[in-house]
Amino acid sequence: MAKLDIKGIGMAFAIVTAIVFVACFLIILVFGAASLQFFSLFVHGIDLTSLATNPSIGTGILGLIVSVIVAYVLGAVFALTYNKYAK
Repeated sequence: MAKLDIKGIGMAFAIVTAIVFVACFLIILVFGAASLQFFSLFVHGIDLTSLATNPSIGTGILGLIVSVIVAYVLGAVFALTYNKYAK
């Protein structure tokens, strides 16, 4: 079975995460509390409005950077693990 490219999978995870993060952040900026009520459906009805703060561009950029780094590492670990155990 073909081995996965570790850097390629890491980048794919990071890019997809960045796209989803930016989309989510923009939705929250534009729609506010209504978007949080909608996103509560994805976490089995947990009330996200009680956890919400006012997002800023600074926290959005920091969150994006951290999320992309974590996604890259997870993608690389996924590829390493797959390559080790694939037959």
